[in-house]
Amino acid sequence: MIPGYLVQPPDMGRLRILKALLLLLMMTAVPALGTETPVIAIMSGQAVKPYQQTVESFKASLKRSRPGVEFVRPDSGGSKNVQQPSVLVFALGTKAVRESLANLGDRELVATMILSNKSLNDSSHATAVLLKTSPLKQLEWHRRFLPNARRVGVLYDPKRNQDWVDAAKIAAAKLDLEIVAVPVESAKELPSALKQLGRNADSILGIADKTVYSGKTAKAVLLFSFRNRIPFIGLSGAWVKAGALYALDWDYPELGRQCAAIALKILDGTKAKMIKPQLPDKRLYLLNLKTAKHMKLEISQALIDGASKVYK
Repeated sequence: MIPGYLVQPPDMGRLRILKALLLLLMMTAVPALGTETPVIAIMSGQAVKPYQQTVESFKASLKRSRPGVEFVRPDSGGSKNVQQPSVLVFALGTKAVRESLANLGDRELVATMILSNKSLNDSSHATAVLLKTSPLKQLEWHRRFLPNARRVGVLYDPKRNQDWVDAAKIAAAKLDLEIVAVPVESAKELPSALKQLGRNADSILGIADKTVYSGKTAKAVLLFSFRNRIPFIGLSGAWVKAGALYALDWDYPELGRQCAAIALKILDGTKAKMIKPQLPDKRLYLLNLKTAKHMKLEISQALIDGASKVYK
């Protein structure tokens, strides 16, 4: 299950982006990078809190380094008083990124709130901070919370996540863990796949896979975890609130600062194509102590104190 704010609503957002594109098309003349008053266009597909936190942090960070920088929000009509065309676009979300790329011209693009660099469509003018965590990092966190759970169960659709599973097996070997991977090619295969993990896994690590995890399958997964006392590592805070043991989360202000650092390099003359897409520098996590108690798990005080949210 992918967090809701990473999925564009069917109509909302689309209209904002289309209106924004009209303004972006009027800003195609690109001044030289490094001018004293650069203008950055911000394209945000949604108005939810994570997006807002990222944008505000991005702007504040750049303002500290470049006090004269100006920001325009074509998606909110905030560009009417700015005469100078933008030199860079900061786009958040898959649709905003896609539409910005289609009308980018010679401008550079910094993207985030996307899961894969495939969303950049091999553009030579774009780079990103991707919202994903490497299998190694996920397993390192797993070992902190569940040091005695050596067999890590993974439910996945081979068409979507075979590469992830292959990488996870390599990473697991470095940590003396074993990945127990069970393919699930349709939701109807989920009950038998869960039973298989019940016999062979010490935990279940949830990964972003629409075939396996959705609003329709969440109850079955969490109920299985609860009844069999096999900890489930969730995909978001919503999963933790519903009964997952823990889930990693994003530090959105830090994400904004990281994107701003990339934008600053571009404003100083580095081409976006020379900056490899990055993963977030910092992660947060949420923890459900009720689940830990039910499963008779000992969670260190340090992990409890370090959580951004604890459900008791």
